[in-house]
Amino acid sequence: MKKEEWMAPVMRSYHPQPTPPMLVNEVARLFQARMRMYDLEGVMAQDSARLIMRALIHADGCSQLDLVRQTHLKPPTVSVTLRRMETEGLVRREQNEQDLRAVRVFLTEEGKAHNRQVRDRLHALDAVLMQGFSKEETETLRQLLERMRDNILSPHPENNS
Repeated sequence: MKKEEWMAPVMRSYHPQPTPPMLVNEVARLFQARMRMYDLEGVMAQDSARLIMRALIHADGCSQLDLVRQTHLKPPTVSVTLRRMETEGLVRREQNEQDLRAVRVFLTEEGKAHNRQVRDRLHALDAVLMQGFSKEETETLRQLLERMRDNILSPHPENNS
């Protein structure tokens, strides 16, 4: 039996009325587990690599510092993950000509091809997750989740009550 098949009943037995953040966490873990089924080997099996890949899709050629800010990962994690992604041919790094201390990161053709495959799987999984939701419900859910994200990213999340 797969983990997600037994996880939901276990969670319901411990928390018959889970809080919204508990449900967000559970859905996120199940979503990541489903996506990991496709990336079982190499650096792309790591959450950090997937976060970096997603950031590069939207800002190819950004600096490593920008990747740290966008992914909320620690600088050493970004550096080590990029090294592995570079070894596997997914990214290339170039010194910034204007600021020789900065390094810009680009997706390679292989990285872009990998991204297209991931994007197709994400769209398919998104469709499964959002079955039965109206456009209005989808937009409301998106807005609520963005507020949750903003709350936790605020400088003092414990004071947002």
